[in-house]
Amino acid sequence: MQHATISFDGNQWGSLAFTPSVILAFLDPALASGGIAWSQLRRQWPDAVVVGCSTGGEIAGHEAHIGKGFAAALSFSSVEPRVVSGTVSGPAESRETARELARGLAGPDLCGVYVLSDGARVNGSELVAGFRDVLGPGVPLNGGLAGDGDRFGATLVGCGDDMRPGRVVAVGFHGSGLTMRSASFGGWEVFGPRRKISRSQANVLHELDGKSALELYRRYLGEEANNLPGSALLFPLQITPPGGGESVVRTILGIDEATGAMTFAGDMPEGWTAQLMMGNPADLIDGARHAGTQVGQTNGFALLVSCIGRRLVLGQRATEEVRAVVDALGGIDHAGFYSYGEISPNGFEGNCSLHNQTMTVTVFEAA
Repeated sequence: MQHATISFDGNQWGSLAFTPSVILAFLDPALASGGIAWSQLRRQWPDAVVVGCSTGGEIAGHEAHIGKGFAAALSFSSVEPRVVSGTVSGPAESRETARELARGLAGPDLCGVYVLSDGARVNGSELVAGFRDVLGPGVPLNGGLAGDGDRFGATLVGCGDDMRPGRVVAVGFHGSGLTMRSASFGGWEVFGPRRKISRSQANVLHELDGKSALELYRRYLGEEANNLPGSALLFPLQITPPGGGESVVRTILGIDEATGAMTFAGDMPEGWTAQLMMGNPADLIDGARHAGTQVGQTNGFALLVSCIGRRLVLGQRATEEVRAVVDALGGIDHAGFYSYGEISPNGFEGNCSLHNQTMTVTVFEAA
């Protein structure tokens, strides 16, 4: 397997010493919407499978960036990458769209799938569930939801001739020459009382303990409530199933002042408990390091997907979390982005889920 990270200088992409099989591009929203970076990428490598997305920030060269364009270029000798794409107009279509895409990739030689999805219209939990319905638990599934900085407007996903909102793309890797390993970790701290999700519908939360969820949330945020929904990135919710079990973290994508509804990136099941979380830079950086340690040192290529909320909390220290995870991986080549949701198993092994506020690592290694 050959691999490299290339960057966009405003006119063209860097050169490669090999012919890539697949390219995954991560573009600042302005670059993604401008079209030049995407069209130039397709023009330079017309025979490669090329996919990409807009971001909440970019990761490359041991640093966290804003306003840049980077791409991971991979070449395989005994693996065939295949790409499928679909469109969602709203969260209710997420699961069936994922099922259709998974059917297009399924096969006995499928060794892994990487997903890039619209981050504003999709229900990430249902998206993951749809892939799992068809592929089962044995096929590695990783990826992330596209971003629009901290604006929560339109997010773009690229496949074919353009980048557009509402798109979901999945790259399936077929063959015996590749191993995909992954890990994820957060580093956030829970605080405040646990409250029961008493009324919700899919990824829309209405009530906690029989009271308006938005009003309770505003009460805890204090002055930060004036900056919703953006300030919600600083205070995600940890939700836990009845009787305990694996918890997941959820971030708000939007609020409805008229109804008091709060829309999250993934499901908010009734009967689960919810608890506020907050982060400090040291713990988040240590969490990123832990994600890298879970995978261990390797000679492969790493795709890193971290949450936009982490970048906002870390500020100028965001590069420290990138360096922490890359150093833990042995300093390997890498690229990635800050997302509106991360797709990865819980920990080194476990059920694949839609996460928020985590650093996720996917390592591609020659088998």
